[in-house]
Amino acid sequence: MGAPVPNDVRLKGPFQPMRFEATVEDCTVTEGEIPKDITGGFYRVGPTWKRPTLQGTSGLLAMDGMVQSLVIENGRADFRNRWVRTPKYLLEDKLGRGAFEWADGEWGDYRTWGYADVKRTPENQGVTQGTNNVNVFPFAGEVLASGEQGGPPVALDPISLETKGQVRWADELSDGMIGGKTFTAHPKWDNETGELYGWAYKDTPPYVTIHLVKPDGTVRSRVLEDAPYNSNAHDIWLTEDYMVMPFQPFLNSQERVRAGKSIWQWDPEKPITLALIPRSLEGDVRWIETELEPQYIMHTMAANTVDGKIMLDGPIFNRPPFPFEFDVKEGEAVPLFFSLAKSSLGRWTVDLETGKVKSELLSDRPAELPKIDERYFGKNYEWGYMVGGDAKKAGMSMKSLVAHNMRTGREDEFRIRHDSPAAVLETTFVPRKPGADEGDGWIIVPVSRWRERLGEYLIFDTYDVSAGPVCRIEIPFLMGWTAHGHWMDFR
Repeated sequence: MGAPVPNDVRLKGPFQPMRFEATVEDCTVTEGEIPKDITGGFYRVGPTWKRPTLQGTSGLLAMDGMVQSLVIENGRADFRNRWVRTPKYLLEDKLGRGAFEWADGEWGDYRTWGYADVKRTPENQGVTQGTNNVNVFPFAGEVLASGEQGGPPVALDPISLETKGQVRWADELSDGMIGGKTFTAHPKWDNETGELYGWAYKDTPPYVTIHLVKPDGTVRSRVLEDAPYNSNAHDIWLTEDYMVMPFQPFLNSQERVRAGKSIWQWDPEKPITLALIPRSLEGDVRWIETELEPQYIMHTMAANTVDGKIMLDGPIFNRPPFPFEFDVKEGEAVPLFFSLAKSSLGRWTVDLETGKVKSELLSDRPAELPKIDERYFGKNYEWGYMVGGDAKKAGMSMKSLVAHNMRTGREDEFRIRHDSPAAVLETTFVPRKPGADEGDGWIIVPVSRWRERLGEYLIFDTYDVSAGPVCRIEIPFLMGWTAHGHWMDFR
């Protein structure tokens, strides 16, 4: 039985759900030409409302994942989107209705995320609740969709997007906060060895377990016994020697949900603490308790190690861009993402000799969703790319592509969004050819022109992004909102 899309701000504007699967072969190019050297796929995933939960609410992380792909070869682009057929999705598809009730799903306001435990019934017993809707990334010839909590990654075929099932190494992972075995949505990888650096986190000690996954599915793990508190461990930096994990006072707790509060908490009294974890997972972990003022890095750019100092780059917020009880009242609508706080590119510099950490801003431009040439994960790097925008009250409105040289400070921008409403989504970098120098290639930017019920992909030459796109590829329908994604090279 069909159900109307709920009257919820999380399902309006750019967040309108794309509830159908589609294949568009040989997409229309409305401007320029697709560079013929590009061969690979750009994969993105996001939460997409398919049917009501048992409570009828719309927690972002309770919505099923929808993967979108743009596969490019010899100047042609094919678009596909498919549901991530998780165990939850398959059960509900069989039943034709929702099968889960979330502990944070009863309110329908800013506290409802789908990030809490579910009520177990004979119907859903043993079925993981994960929706795998936060990120999708390449690994060992497959693309993996992950949701950070609720279940392990799910593997998909890079061409057809057919769901293959949960990864074969799922049983080697650690339990997360909810739903059993879990894996981060923001791993890093070594381009030469193919090794995947990830972790699982939860809200009770020990808070974090590190997982190093080899391409053959072998998993090595290390528990961070001395992790200081229940931080939302969303992202890391990978350097030549370390995984650097920040413990920031953006907390998550099931106890808060049981007390009728949002799972998220901002506690700026807690110190920002860095864990320097050897990439081998052997040897001592170095813990650095900083004296930084309250601030927050949600997504990391990358890191450079020079003269005994590690420079950790990423957009810095003065607080997380999530709603807390001091922002809204019970029953009020959920503020749109990035409307409560803005970020600008910054740097935390760690002096390895003294253990001192300093923070600085590298730009005053509002920006987020940082990306690099991902062949340089774990290496010193020069170029970073972001979605930039304008300050808008306490938050920001995302409108442009920004390229930043991390050595010289040079910053180039192209304004994508002007008067017409649109969502400029997270970008990806594509090398010009195998073995190309760092940053030599193209940036692909997805844009949801939701008011026109159209989508498009813009391709920029990294030589000068301010010159505008060399190509525009049209998607002839509303292209759903996606949080994150990555490029998989076929060459």
